[in-house]
Amino acid sequence: MPTIFDAHTFALTAHAGQLDKGGEPCMRHLERVANAALARAGHARLVDGLDIDPMRVMQAALLHDVLEDTPRTPADLRAAGFGPDVIRTVLILTKPQARVAYSERIASLIEAGDFAAILVKMSDTEDNLCPSRIPPNATFLRERYATAFARLKEAATAAGYTGR
Repeated sequence: MPTIFDAHTFALTAHAGQLDKGGEPCMRHLERVANAALARAGHARLVDGLDIDPMRVMQAALLHDVLEDTPRTPADLRAAGFGPDVIRTVLILTKPQARVAYSERIASLIEAGDFAAILVKMSDTEDNLCPSRIPPNATFLRERYATAFARLKEAATAAGYTGR
């Protein structure tokens, strides 16, 4: 079974040379999201008593952009040894090829019922709300991410999550 280090290495290799919305190496965003998702999953397990594996959540968080932003495929993830649960979560988090409204993507993610995907997307959305990642004149992005975060938080709360 792959480790967090394996997921990090896979993502680092796949995203080599890519910059994120803020002009930083893509891995910085992935690492922030993974650390926040790990903290949320740890809270869910230890405080809320929910059945979730924080290491699986962190792997999915590190890999959450690999299918939409690189040439990697689910078959590549399987070949690297990632389990079906991690791959399923990554697929749920991956933007569909067909153009779909962001609000509909959030709804589909919530409807999928994958708690790990909800925690990762909360962490991703929270990171996307960081002022350094949103242009000052992009109020619509702030509103979109804030609305999405609230919907994801509501879904997590409905699943028994009490964290932030």
